[in-house]
Amino acid sequence: MVASAAFLNAKSGGDTVMNKKFYTIMIVPHAAAKFRRIKISKNFLIAAGCFLGLVFTAGLMFPHYLLRSSQLSANLQRLSLENQELRKANEKFDESLADLRTRLAEFETKATKFAMMAGVDDPQSQQLAAGGSSFDLKGLSPKASQAVIESEITTLKERSGALQDTFRVLDMAFQKQSLMLSSTPSIYPVHGLLGNGYGWRRDPFTGMRDFHQGLDLVAPIGTKVIAPADGIVTKVGPSGGFGNSVFISHGYGIITRYGHLASYNVRVGQRVKRGDVIATVGTTGRSTGPHLHYELLVHQRNVDPIKYILEEYRTF
Repeated sequence: MVASAAFLNAKSGGDTVMNKKFYTIMIVPHAAAKFRRIKISKNFLIAAGCFLGLVFTAGLMFPHYLLRSSQLSANLQRLSLENQELRKANEKFDESLADLRTRLAEFETKATKFAMMAGVDDPQSQQLAAGGSSFDLKGLSPKASQAVIESEITTLKERSGALQDTFRVLDMAFQKQSLMLSSTPSIYPVHGLLGNGYGWRRDPFTGMRDFHQGLDLVAPIGTKVIAPADGIVTKVGPSGGFGNSVFISHGYGIITRYGHLASYNVRVGQRVKRGDVIATVGTTGRSTGPHLHYELLVHQRNVDPIKYILEEYRTF
């Protein structure tokens, strides 16, 4: 079949319908004398060309669209996995923060108890007792979870800072109390027989009723006398009826005196520790036999030394 086309005369002999041009396509078969004419308008050809152009453009763009869609789908899947991993990481971090918050609360409780034991007025006690607020990151977006975590970390930092301040106050208080305890005459200066205690008695020389202002600890001559607490030696030498004596100032208004000594092991101004040997038992001064006369003064008033002694009494 052979097809041929002839353009009609547009001006004189051409077909016009409402001033629109048409094109005629003639189809002439080889085996027949007849031919067929197909009349096509110019607008139809333009529309068909546009349609074919769109189809061609779509054919070119479709593979790119498929590739882009595949990439977007892969990215979306990757972001979804990352989001799940981030949620899991946030939940683990939530658990770690919860554990840290619990431990911090335990320390705060202990600090408050220690402050009460030490007699420290703790300005942070209300804040410490209040503790922290719990939180749950489940169901929150990563951005919201991050905001909650940052807020919780800030709160924990504030609480830990307050706890550090409390421990600094407690440390100073315990150091002060430790110094006070080490300066308190809490042990016997010599272990021997308790001759006369603190209080009223009959004077062994006059037979008159007399107030005995210390302890008489009977021990052999030469028995070591030790310092019952830390302090500074303020006197070494004879002291009236006490005979050879040693006086020690322990601070906090506490002074101890040791009389009837045989020899000295310290000098004035020397610092001594609890348990240091300061002298030996003798019988100097107004004494009926070898023993140590031991006195304790608090703010210049004699008190019973036994009230300050923590160890059990034992003989040598």
